[in-house]
Amino acid sequence: MDSGVYTAGEGYPPFSTAAGDVLLLYCTEGYGAYQKQVPGIGVVLQAEIDAIYYSWIPFTQAIPKTLIDDSFEPGDSIKMRQLGIRSHSVFNVSKQSFARTVASRAIAWDKLLGPLLKFSN
Repeated sequence: MDSGVYTAGEGYPPFSTAAGDVLLLYCTEGYGAYQKQVPGIGVVLQAEIDAIYYSWIPFTQAIPKTLIDDSFEPGDSIKMRQLGIRSHSVFNVSKQSFARTVASRAIAWDKLLGPLLKFSN
């Protein structure tokens, strides 16, 4: 399973994060492969003052920003617009916004378990 780390400096994120929390991983315009898309979610493994370590769970198809805009509650949409082009930013969204955004998204099991599937054959 791929993993990653989010770092933004001391005191970030500005809310409590703990193992088991789920991140909606949005790539800003500066990220080449998935510009303005959510290619998957991250499950928090460990949270520290200046870093969040997570395991990446990829979707079969990335979620485009237009769908995110349509799915977010008004307050969360405002936070998203304030994000602008900054990379390395994090904000809390409502459970409703998160659920509507990822509803019926399939997990790319081949990407997630590829090495394990090859081993079992």
